[in-house]
Amino acid sequence: YDVDKPATTDEYKIQVCRSTSVSGPFVDKNGKSCLQGGGTTVLESHDWVYGPGGQGIISDPELGLVLYYHYADTRFGYSDAQKQFGVNQLNFSSGWPCV
Repeated sequence: YDVDKPATTDEYKIQVCRSTSVSGPFVDKNGKSCLQGGGTTVLESHDWVYGPGGQGIISDPELGLVLYYHYADTRFGYSDAQKQFGVNQLNFSSGWPCV
């Protein structure tokens, strides 16, 4: 983002789709195809966390599955040098990943 942030609906967010087959089709929680704009949001901008993305998942022996990502902290700025590293434990209590 460097200096300015994009419009509210244009910032990064972490979304997921899934399938019963490794080759698809992949759909979101509402059954909408990922190829048609579907995606269930796992993490999006909130408070000072802006535009989370660049995510991955690791398995921690104590916490279980953990989502890691980078984000812009609106209290510091938007440049690449100011990006922060975030981690959240993943929860599947609804059947879909959430933090």
